Amino acid sequence: MSHGPSEERTEPSGSRTVGDQASSDGPTPTVPAGKSVAELTIKAVAIGLALNVVMLTANMYLGMRSGMTISASIPAAVISMGLFYGLRQVGIGGTLLENNIVQTMTSAGEALAAGVIFTIAGVTFLDQPIDIAGTATVAVLGGVLGVLFMIPMRRYLIVDKHEELPYPEGTACADVLEAGSSGDDGVKLISFGFLVSFLYMWLANGMAAFRTTIQTAFSAGETDGFAIGGDFTPALIGVGYIIGPKIAGYVFGGGLIAWLMLIPLLITGGFVPEEAADAALMTQAEAVWDAYIRYVGAGAMIVGGFYAIISMRETIVDALGTAGAELRGSAAAATESRKRTQRDLPMKVVVVGAVLVALALVAVPQVQVGLLGGVIAVIAAFLFVAVSAYLVGVVGSSSNPVSGMAVATILIAALAMKSTGVTDPVAVLVTASVVAIAAAVAGDTSQDLKTGYLLGATPRKQQLAQVIGIALSALFAGWVLYFFHQAYGIGSDTIPAPQAGMMALISEGVLTGTAQWGMILIGAVFACVLILMDVPVLPFAVGIYLPITLATPIFLGGLLRGGIDRYVARKDDEDGSLAEHVTSRGRIVAAGLITGEAIMGIVIGALYITGTGAESGAPFPLGLSGETQTVLGVVAVVTLVGLFVASVLRNTPDAADR
Repeated sequence: MSHGPSEERTEPSGSRTVGDQASSDGPTPTVPAGKSVAELTIKAVAIGLALNVVMLTANMYLGMRSGMTISASIPAAVISMGLFYGLRQVGIGGTLLENNIVQTMTSAGEALAAGVIFTIAGVTFLDQPIDIAGTATVAVLGGVLGVLFMIPMRRYLIVDKHEELPYPEGTACADVLEAGSSGDDGVKLISFGFLVSFLYMWLANGMAAFRTTIQTAFSAGETDGFAIGGDFTPALIGVGYIIGPKIAGYVFGGGLIAWLMLIPLLITGGFVPEEAADAALMTQAEAVWDAYIRYVGAGAMIVGGFYAIISMRETIVDALGTAGAELRGSAAAATESRKRTQRDLPMKVVVVGAVLVALALVAVPQVQVGLLGGVIAVIAAFLFVAVSAYLVGVVGSSSNPVSGMAVATILIAALAMKSTGVTDPVAVLVTASVVAIAAAVAGDTSQDLKTGYLLGATPRKQQLAQVIGIALSALFAGWVLYFFHQAYGIGSDTIPAPQAGMMALISEGVLTGTAQWGMILIGAVFACVLILMDVPVLPFAVGIYLPITLATPIFLGGLLRGGIDRYVARKDDEDGSLAEHVTSRGRIVAAGLITGEAIMGIVIGALYITGTGAESGAPFPLGLSGETQTVLGVVAVVTLVGLFVASVLRNTPDAADR
């Protein structure tokens, strides 16, 4: 799956693209491979662990409340820079790569939280209690698998596919850390994007001054249920700008197929769930998407995932061959002779670790998946780690469909277990939990490794930091989940945990024969057609699976990137320096937008947890009517786009003036 380099180039400013190293080995890292810099220090680990617990708690609450988590890498990097700045005032400094370790460890909590709340929390919908020890065990086993299986794929996805896979959050995080350490105009750009996004989301979610989600459903002739809309938040627009118009277009294309083709056909044909039959047209469309279209997306992702694995077969074979050589000891010296920036944890650690995790899945009583479940969990984890790591490189962690991969695992595991006489949906759910956690952690790990690749970090130290962060997150995950269940009740109006409820429903559905296999087959056939047309499958599948309200703002961000690039191309001279300058500015402002929304998400989560403000809705609502909120929402989006474009193009000279 190749993408045009003119649209998908993701190198930062000139410092990463000049010199012999840039021409032969990719971008020049901020910290050269031959330079030794403090990295995995006690100070960095302590700060990282503290922030890890905070992000874990905030994301578990927000995820069960809203159905989505927030990416922690960028806010962790910003908070870390602030802490290290304070430490420097008392004579205790911190290096760029220590900052990178902090964000690596912190983001582990956010990634693990997503896997836990989307799957393990589902046992409460099956009338089972939260098992604290069992949750910790499943979380740590799945998380470790995610890190281990990502190691042999790092060079292919992060290094070899550098230009094709932008890894938007990873690239943005590198820009944030680099700008913060250099003290140049980049700090002003990040600060501007941060403040705009922070204020925007406070007015929207903190005071209900306007709606970020603008959507509508309509009929055309005798066909009902056409739906379009978007959740126009700064982070999603920023992600779209970073990934560019081509990939954003694929995602949006999948959304159009789902919401302007499949859903109208199903609604007009009478396939509306009974509970939504008399509801408004938009509610009917959402119900059909939830009941049917998600299965179409899951089927497409299954085929697309396997196709991605087939496409990566040479890399996987090489990785397994390297593992065998290192286990025999013949490649150990070669591994140590690699440049610092190319040293991963030894492959024998990957192999032995994966075997131990597989044995633990079968032997540890708290897991209870059995031999078949353990085998399925490890194999599916390996496959979906690759899919997740590739997907987040395309559309970013915020749009990583972990729940879609969990659905695929549930379908496979339940079908296999049913054939052996298993009737307990909890066993299926726990098997899927291991895979979902592994996929979520792999997506996060790949973003962090992309950041490290651009900054010049040591992969081995980042991988160790990730494992340490996962271990702490896993220990707290069971207690945090138990606390929220006791305080609010998982499945209540306060924390409805929609993904967890869906996983429990599907687990029971497959075992009882009520799953939507026809829709899964439709998605699989659609993916096969895309493959025959040589069109990237996974971005389209993600667009089908995600709500149209996520695909649209990502596409808007991609359009902004395309429009700005075209505008600059008309003013640029032959050396392309102006285009490179503007692209770098845009990516840094986009990083600020992502950061501001993520930090505000934590603030709103803290208000909810402490009971500050109103019990439901925005903490401090202004009491505006729905129509007024919608109108102000349109004004807010237009203002946001205007400020973004102005900040990117500000003081842009004509070619004749340079």
